Amino acid sequence: MALWEFDVRSSYEYPFMDLTREVPGTPISMWCLWTHEMLQVPTRDPKTLERVAKAIRKAGRVVDEWADVRGGRVFLLKCTCYEYTSIWNLMNAHQCWDAPPVVYQDGWGSFRMLSFSERNGLGLFRDLKQRGPTELVKKREIALSVLPTSVWTDTLFGALTERQMTAMLEAHRAGYYQSPRRVGTDVIAQGIGVSRSTYEEHLRKAESRILDAVVPFLQLYRSSERPSVHGPRAGTESDEAGS
Repeated sequence: MALWEFDVRSSYEYPFMDLTREVPGTPISMWCLWTHEMLQVPTRDPKTLERVAKAIRKAGRVVDEWADVRGGRVFLLKCTCYEYTSIWNLMNAHQCWDAPPVVYQDGWGSFRMLSFSERNGLGLFRDLKQRGPTELVKKREIALSVLPTSVWTDTLFGALTERQMTAMLEAHRAGYYQSPRRVGTDVIAQGIGVSRSTYEEHLRKAESRILDAVVPFLQLYRSSERPSVHGPRAGTESDEAGS
């Protein structure tokens, strides 16, 4: 079995596309997960962030919280899929799903969508064309073994230097993150020819920057009301009672 991947650009009446017309040149990435949505705005310019926040509230959305992250700000919102014709509603109707994030810029949305059926993907494309200008940027068949990542790797690792990436990879290879820990930083540092203090500085910065990038996703996941698929783990109640 294979998958079909569709990269589509579209512009139709939708609040988040309208929002980006107020901040031209600023791409806004969006994730939708159950009861919440997350917007990532890649700028620290106070005027741009103020305009984004005002546009969000003007459209009647509730901002649960926001946080400054490296190079920008993340807004956590109540899900609006029930109020507006979001791309997630359309994908669900055509039995497709997204490879997030969706990116809005200058009144357009860029969507990367997946489907087990070429017909379903093209049906979604035609649906979007009826709503506004739409372009099919790319269509291809891909094997299940190369499923696209759901998070852009640059979002997670783009802030790391080469030395920081090397420090973390060497730590993982040597068993530093195993429990119990198999090796100390002094041994790893000696192996790559640097002092222990220098190595630990690179490693701590790498850990800090990756954590900064991951935390917004973790916050969104934790705050969502996730449906229980498998039910409680066996023994959970007794474990909690004895704790």
